[in-house]
Amino acid sequence: MKKLLSCLLLLFSISISAQIKSPEEFLGYPMGTKFTYHHNIVAYSRYLASQSNGLAQWQVYGQTNEGREQGQMIIANLPAGISLEQVQQNHQKRIQGEKADPTLPVIINLSFNVHGNEAAGSEAALNTLYALISNPNRSIPYVILIDPCINPDGRDAYVTQYNRRNFIPGGNADPNDQEHYEGITSGRYNHFSFDLNRDWVWQTQKETQQRLKFYRSWMPMMHADFHEQSFQHSYYFPPAAKPYLNFIAQSTKDLQESVGRSFSKLFDEKKWPYFTSEVYDLLYPGYGDTYPVLNGALGMTLEQGGIRGGLISAKSDGDTISLVDRVKHHSALALNLVEWSLTNSESLKASFYGVHDKSRTNPSNKYAYYFVPEEELVKAQDFKQLLIKNNISFSYTDVVKSVPAYEYTSMKQVAIPLNKHGLLISAKQPSAPLIQALLDPTIALEDSLTYDITAWNLFQLNGLKAFGLNENVFGPSKNQNEVKQSSLNEKKLAYQFTIVDYKSSQELIKYAIDLGAIVTYNDALNKSGIVTITSLKLTDLQRAELLKFASNRSIQLSSLDSFKSSDNFDLGSTHYKSVFVPKIAVVVDPTNDVNQQGELAYFLTQKYGFKPAFIPSNQLFRSNLFHYTHLIFPDGKHGALSNTNSILLMDWVKKGGKLILMEGARKIIEDKDLVAKEDTAKHTSTYAMRERAELSNSTSGNMLQVEVEKTHPLVFRINENSMYILNQVADFVKLPKDFTPVLKTSSKPTIMGFVGSNKKAQLANSLILGVKEMDKGKIIWFGFNPLFRAIPNQGQTIFENLFLYSEF
Repeated sequence: MKKLLSCLLLLFSISISAQIKSPEEFLGYPMGTKFTYHHNIVAYSRYLASQSNGLAQWQVYGQTNEGREQGQMIIANLPAGISLEQVQQNHQKRIQGEKADPTLPVIINLSFNVHGNEAAGSEAALNTLYALISNPNRSIPYVILIDPCINPDGRDAYVTQYNRRNFIPGGNADPNDQEHYEGITSGRYNHFSFDLNRDWVWQTQKETQQRLKFYRSWMPMMHADFHEQSFQHSYYFPPAAKPYLNFIAQSTKDLQESVGRSFSKLFDEKKWPYFTSEVYDLLYPGYGDTYPVLNGALGMTLEQGGIRGGLISAKSDGDTISLVDRVKHHSALALNLVEWSLTNSESLKASFYGVHDKSRTNPSNKYAYYFVPEEELVKAQDFKQLLIKNNISFSYTDVVKSVPAYEYTSMKQVAIPLNKHGLLISAKQPSAPLIQALLDPTIALEDSLTYDITAWNLFQLNGLKAFGLNENVFGPSKNQNEVKQSSLNEKKLAYQFTIVDYKSSQELIKYAIDLGAIVTYNDALNKSGIVTITSLKLTDLQRAELLKFASNRSIQLSSLDSFKSSDNFDLGSTHYKSVFVPKIAVVVDPTNDVNQQGELAYFLTQKYGFKPAFIPSNQLFRSNLFHYTHLIFPDGKHGALSNTNSILLMDWVKKGGKLILMEGARKIIEDKDLVAKEDTAKHTSTYAMRERAELSNSTSGNMLQVEVEKTHPLVFRINENSMYILNQVADFVKLPKDFTPVLKTSSKPTIMGFVGSNKKAQLANSLILGVKEMDKGKIIWFGFNPLFRAIPNQGQTIFENLFLYSEF
């Protein structure tokens, strides 16, 4: 009987293989001889699913900013009568510690082309899909999820530009040929120039949000992220390099060693060069390998040498690398990985569920409980949304016993206040490792040779006065205190509200102004971000419409019956400054920092709901600058403006314009006081230590404490005398005479994460954010990027204030 069943399965597999077209047959060219457009990747994936006799299905999980389809192939070999929905439900129950079917299948996830210009990935994905569907393994139950292109917009940007620049069939091997250089639009990033491989935990981008919803519905036990590195390199695979997060499970490390041995055997047999354990670490939680690891999976990065490789490129060692070879290497490794995963399925399942069992019962977090008092929750909206996106459970409760606890603002042990209501996060939950990475006070940095940021504590970045403790001093869970809109339909003199959600607040301000109301803020007593709407000119109908508009956006209004205020300044005081709807322009240029330019586009259009003008630099001074209230120059490789353009720009500023210069854009105005500090350190190092010597000039994305000039409107809603910025500052500037320091470093600033010794010597007494008054206008210089990757932080509050409190 067993022999008969085996023969039937073999005949079934041969039948499928004979019927299904290969990628070459379907597309009309061998894989690696052309770059495949995304719509053809989707078309072939749909075709495979339709020909798989129920083995596979193509599931659409989203759509990109430019309207391209996001989907994954689900290939499932399940016992008769078991559905995919049953597998998902039982798997999620097991993660939560409930009893579930002990024969749950192993769940494998392969992702390709998160960086659109690492284009061999999607070609290899099609080969992999064809092999797994045309010749399926029927030996054990499994679910294989394959995303052939995480970043469709970036991929098509790369492929389109490549095809436009390539004039020689088969490609030009000369690495200096134009086909080896992208055009103005980098295919690495998504529509808003965000790196989707840094966005897994933050989930700021549409593509990531949709993909992570799909990912978390399945919670794979193994996730592999297929990348490319410089075409001069060979192939990288695990084990990963240091630094690791120091609480990664030993079973995960053991599995990395095991799969690395399988890859080594394959590449040795094929005589393909490779390297391991040198560059790609497991520290930053936003990666496509670290994030799965923090969710219990075996996560890994796989890097083929190929960026700028085109269809073929000569290497500096005399060898050449072709797209055909790149696709071949990725395809072979992907199939080897699937085979290894099936062979080691019980070890993968034991490790995955073991991590979750430990997380629920005995997590290694520094604190068992993390508590945010109620008064902090107004500014914790982004923080709470991030918890929800990452399936981190929290509740609302009261403190019923006062005990010593770690307070994140002072970084000291203090008594947690008794009878405080607030938000409670317990470490004992499946997401404990992710909580540990995001909320524990410090990250243990085993090695400084990392290529990304090294500090990101969410309490400190968001300025939340939170507590960490190990004793349960909390009462039963309660519902969050709901804020209810009071009855305000009667005629009132004015209404006030506190800025919570900036986009909704801006919409209300614009609506009120359009109705004819006067909108103001108090420049002397507005630390909490209160805005006043004076409604004297409104009809009863308009007033009712205003109240309804606010209610629909969950904005809580309070009413005023008198010009007499409860504070020291009545509504008629000159300290009440006008709030108006800004007219914003951003200067765009190929020499700008592409990421920051994209961040500005994302924040201004998506987060804030503005409709700014993005003006090419060569068009700027042909435009009428007086159409705009705010002009932003992103960071980039800037030089001084011509004398004529400088005069035009300064005339606009003096007549009321707000010129916002981001980081290196300070160079356009040649201000003698905005000059970078000199590097006075001696640079001596052995040849062998040259890589580490370079780190002396690196900031590596640490968290830097800066002093706050609390009376300035730009830092309204920042409640402490100091705050933390995500510090990737390239040049530190001494405190100038003609700029008011809104943010500056002290003589001994606190640093978390890594900073090179040479940069550390320049940190003290540096300007981080300054304002220069020029008649009616202002120049505002940011020495840091407050929008970096859209990671929630107080710098974003300051950036919002630029457009909210313009009259200061």
